[in-house]
This record gives sequence, structure tokens and C-alpha cells, in this order.
Amino acid sequence: MDTVRESFKKGFNSPPIMAAVGLIVGIILGLLYGWVISPVEFVDGNIAQLRDDLKVDYLRMAIDSYALNQDAALAEERYNQLGENASTYLSDIEFNPEEQLVSDIDAYRAVVEMTLYNEPLVDTGTAEQKPGGNLLKWALLVTVVLAAALVVRYFLARRSSGDLTPKTAANMAQEITAKIDTTDYSDKGEAPPMHQFVTTYVLGDNLFDDSFSIESAAGEFLGECGVGISEAIGVGEPKRVTAFEVWLFDQNDIKTVTKVLMSGHAFYDDVIRSELEKKGEPVLAESGVEFVLNTNNLRVVGRVMDMSYGEGPLPEDSFFERLSIELSVWPNDGVNEAEAFEFDEF
Repeated sequence: MDTVRESFKKGFNSPPIMAAVGLIVGIILGLLYGWVISPVEFVDGNIAQLRDDLKVDYLRMAIDSYALNQDAALAEERYNQLGENASTYLSDIEFNPEEQLVSDIDAYRAVVEMTLYNEPLVDTGTAEQKPGGNLLKWALLVTVVLAAALVVRYFLARRSSGDLTPKTAANMAQEITAKIDTTDYSDKGEAPPMHQFVTTYVLGDNLFDDSFSIESAAGEFLGECGVGISEAIGVGEPKRVTAFEVWLFDQNDIKTVTKVLMSGHAFYDDVIRSELEKKGEPVLAESGVEFVLNTNNLRVVGRVMDMSYGEGPLPEDSFFERLSIELSVWPNDGVNEAEAFEFDEF
């Protein structure tokens, strides 16, 4: 449950989500203000703003009114209020008089024809709105602009940092590896190694398998070394790794030397350990632990630079959340493994 809460917290702290939430909230508040608190009301509208069918009805009433009161000035005024298409509406009525007398329609046309070429008397101004309408528009505009600014700022920040793609386990592992300082063997009174490689595993990198080419100063290929997943525990995704294989291949040797770096659970479980011993000599993974791989011509000192176990419905210390390993390579001077390196004790 804590994990779910943490996921929600991280999600809502994301700038794009915050911007989207701000936009939605702004629109909701704007609609609430515009439709409930201060709805827009149109006042002082005119006949020219009616629908066409309503204008025809209005003109029929004007014709009936003129037939009764014979007020030519009022007839002209009402006709002009229909706007520039008034003659079209009158023609529609002539074509379909319905219950009106044709004589009344003709009499009305005779009165208004003298005004067809005059300036319309209608006021075509727009309907007046309450001040709240403009306030609503500005509130919505400001909300949209702020939301857009947040989104643009977020993506510009990610672009400047080079982080435009979602981070995968492999991406995070590379970032961790880049921050690790390799061991300075001169402090131990030893010659510096030919090569020093560092690799990191992060939970979720189900295809973790890192290898490094070993070459002489002259560029001659001497062999390879690397680290890969040896054994997983449990079921489901992501794969929960309980042991890694650390290996060394010598171009001039007939075999590959392998050591199995185990979690505490795997190392002390007799069944798991006996199975993994078939792949190589077991080594208990602990932060700072060192181990040696020897071939005829190469010697590799492996060192656990940093590690942590994952948490979940599995035995304690049974799978790795993170593991960083350093592989330092020297030419083999013929000293046996026990004499070549002294292990750290924990």
C-alpha cells in the first residue's frame, strides 16, 4: 500500500501531470463561474439577430399590423429592421402566403419598395454582455497560458539535461557506473592494472550481460572478461537475480574461468549453492569483497563496489536491487591465486 501511495505522489509531482491538472481545474472553475456564478446574458438584441424562420414570422406580423393600422412609417421601420435580406423574406411570404391575403402582402410591398434603396434603419450593433463575460475569457486565457508555460518549461529542462526518454533499468545502471571511482592500486603498492572495467546491474534489467575486451598496449587481443546473470529466484517480472557469473576468457588458455557471485540467501542455502557450484566457485556478495580469476596469461581482480538487496515477498537477502562490480586486469606473473591476492575479511 505504501508503494502505491508513493507511486501516486511521484506521479502528481510530475510537471506535465501538474500542468494538465491545473488546466482541467481552471476550465472547471471557469465554467462554474461563467454558467453558475456569473452567466453571460444577452440584452438589447435586434430583429436582425433572429433565425431566418423567425424573421419570416416577424414580417408576417408586420404585414398584418400594416393592414390594420395603415402606418407606413412603422411598416418601413419594421421592414428595415430585418436587414439586407428583408426583400428575400418578403418574397418567401409572397410565394407562400399561407392564411394571409395576397392584397395585404401586395399593399405592404408597395409601401416598403420606396425604401429598398435607402440606408437601413436597423441597428446592427452586437448584443451587450455583462462584464463577467470578459472576465471569464481572460481567466480561461490566463489558465491556458500558464499550463502551456509549465509544459514548455518542463520539456526544455529535460532537453537541456539530455533526458528526453523514459529511464530504463539499463539507463539508471549507466548513470550509477559513471559516478563510481575505480580503485587506486598504487595506494596498495601495486602496479596499475592494464584495464579497469566497471559494470552495474539494476533490478529490471532482465538481459544484463556485460563483457569487455582485453587488449595489450600494442592492441593485441588477449581475451575477454565480463559479468552476467547466473540464477534468478521466484516468478514473474522483473527477474529477481540471486547470483551472477563473473568470468575470464584467455586467448591462450583452453578454458574459461568462472566465479559465481551469490546473494546471502543463495550462498547459505545448501541446495541452491550446490547447484550453482557446478557453474563456478561460489563467492558471497558483500560490499567491498574481492576475488581473483586466474588463467595462464591473465589475472583479474573483481571487487564489489556497491550493492543492495531488493525487498518483497521472497526470503531476506535473496535477490539484488543493485550491484556494481569492478574488474581490474593484469598480466599473470605465474603467482598462484592464493598468493596473488589477499582477500578482505568481513
